[in-house]
Amino acid sequence: MKKHLFILGKNWRLALAEIDSYLQTRDYAGRITDYSSNVAIVEFENEKMSIKQIGNLMVFLGSVQKIGEMIDFIDSETFTDAFPIDIENNRAKVFSGRRYVDNTLKDMVYELFPKIKNEKFFVANSIYPAAFNDPYYKKSLVAYFLHYVNKFFNTYLKEQGAKQAIYYRYPQKNIESGKLNPIFPHHFFTYKLYEPNRVELLYCMTSEGMYFGKTITVADSNFQKEMDEERPFKEFKFTIPPKFAKTLISFLQLAPSVRNKKIYDPFCGSGTIIQFGHMLGYSVYGSDIEKNYIEGTRKNIEFTAQLLEEPIPQKILKENFFQSDITDVHEHFSPEFFDGIVSEPILIPISDELPDTEKIDDYLDSTVIPIYKKFLEQAYLLLKPGRKLAFVSPLIKTSDNRRLNLPINRMAEKIGFKSIQLLSTDHLPEKAIEIENPSFELHRSKFKSIFDGSSKKILREFFLLVKPKTGTKSKSKKKY
Repeated sequence: MKKHLFILGKNWRLALAEIDSYLQTRDYAGRITDYSSNVAIVEFENEKMSIKQIGNLMVFLGSVQKIGEMIDFIDSETFTDAFPIDIENNRAKVFSGRRYVDNTLKDMVYELFPKIKNEKFFVANSIYPAAFNDPYYKKSLVAYFLHYVNKFFNTYLKEQGAKQAIYYRYPQKNIESGKLNPIFPHHFFTYKLYEPNRVELLYCMTSEGMYFGKTITVADSNFQKEMDEERPFKEFKFTIPPKFAKTLISFLQLAPSVRNKKIYDPFCGSGTIIQFGHMLGYSVYGSDIEKNYIEGTRKNIEFTAQLLEEPIPQKILKENFFQSDITDVHEHFSPEFFDGIVSEPILIPISDELPDTEKIDDYLDSTVIPIYKKFLEQAYLLLKPGRKLAFVSPLIKTSDNRRLNLPINRMAEKIGFKSIQLLSTDHLPEKAIEIENPSFELHRSKFKSIFDGSSKKILREFFLLVKPKTGTKSKSKKKY
């Protein structure tokens, strides 16, 4: 069965959860057969999954950088024999192992390039280790393997009659330091790696071995950056990153048939989630207690529509985005109006210092938890039965090294929601525990929430809830 290589973003657990959410749908049914902190190996049930379908999936994904087609695989023992950290004391194994790698690369050449004679070639070799902090990456993959594959394609293609064969040159200082990032997604477009005879080759290491593949699609990071940084209204201190906005929308499991699907952000702020929901083709709605945020959201949505060259009617801008306190949003819609609700209502004051535990605990109890409770109640009224609520809540680091979070699951279940496991390890292959580097392994548990620890003070905790299909409708004033 054909397999694909999904290159993961920094929060690889979140990326695995997002990929798995699509693999549970009819259109992209499949499973993750292997993984590391940098790659997920995916096998779709539909063996005839087209590049166009894969490209469409890439548009929706927020936590995935690239997707490639798997070409070949070498088991871990054979590969590490060919490229050990200590070459001098393993010469015999190196010789036999590299002969095997040579044959694998030669087979790849003829699969990638049916016509070689008098042609010009450009190859970019990108290596993804099991983890970037794994010593094997610096001491072998960067020190030996990168040079090996660069030289192989340069030499072998010329031997077969190529007019020119060049490879992407990484900065030498990065190679020498071992702190080498693979080429970025935007390089796929910069170097036209989608054209014939121009290719990015992926070398993805897991505990099972080395996967060889070819990039077929990447995240359009430049377009996302333009949407985020060039928009007219900005509040970066309080804004959810675009990748997380898209990931939350993914968890709703409404794609790829999004036409006429209505999603809502009741804490829309500057409108990041709304922007990306609109870009993906959803009918989007948003509200916020602050009037200036609603005005800013309208400007940002209009800006996004202009980028997409699809003007948005003023009537929609006026009616779909409105000022409202969270306690009143149900008055603007008929019950069970939405196909999905997505939000980041963090509501925590930003400070340069870590907060005192007692003070922030009191603030959570008196201010934040009541608002989240009302948010969950309103979401339950407005969601269609069987539909989902994806959102973020804060986890706060305190001055005495404690972490405080909200009792989300307990509140949600009292209201009638059911918690959904963001990542069930039942859907993943069982892997041996890496004693030397356990940071990129998953324990055999079920993740009802997933954390993002990139912030030094306030962490994001991701949740997914579903309104049971047996839920009863609530009465509220109908506007739409």
